[in-house]
Amino acid sequence: MLSNGSGITFAYNAVLLPPILSHAPPKILAKEWLQAYQYGPRFVLPLIHSSTICNFLLAYFTTNKSASMLYTAAAISSIAIMPLTLLYMEPGINGAGKWKVQELLRDEGFKLEENNWIIPRVDKQTAKETTRRWAEKSTMKEIVIIWGQINKWRWVMTAMGTAASAYATCCLR
Repeated sequence: MLSNGSGITFAYNAVLLPPILSHAPPKILAKEWLQAYQYGPRFVLPLIHSSTICNFLLAYFTTNKSASMLYTAAAISSIAIMPLTLLYMEPGINGAGKWKVQELLRDEGFKLEENNWIIPRVDKQTAKETTRRWAEKSTMKEIVIIWGQINKWRWVMTAMGTAASAYATCCLR
């Protein structure tokens, strides 16, 4: 049984967002959200990958069929946040956030280069044109609130995997 990032993704919503949404003016909110967003892959990716690999290995090596199924479900729920993040959040709400940050910090010389690689990067602009237009009409606070609502799905998905792996380890072995 391994923690697969659910605690960290939960902490973004429960610990980080409330104070910055309550107290930070738009430019500070933009800087704080961008820094937290860009820092995430440094610790979430290793947890997601290690959790996925370990749960698949546990599924493979366990002799209990029910436990094996739960470990497999845990591995899938862990890695499933990757397509959600890369295919849905990056061109959508993550891109909108980066576009709004760029708009708010333009007078400070902040600009993100366009992402020209197949895999999105946190230090490149990834917003689709429709997302950019929406971000221009929205406030940074609105974008961060929506980002938090979408991010909840990531910690719910990984929490389900953690619960499945814990149950298989504690109750079925």
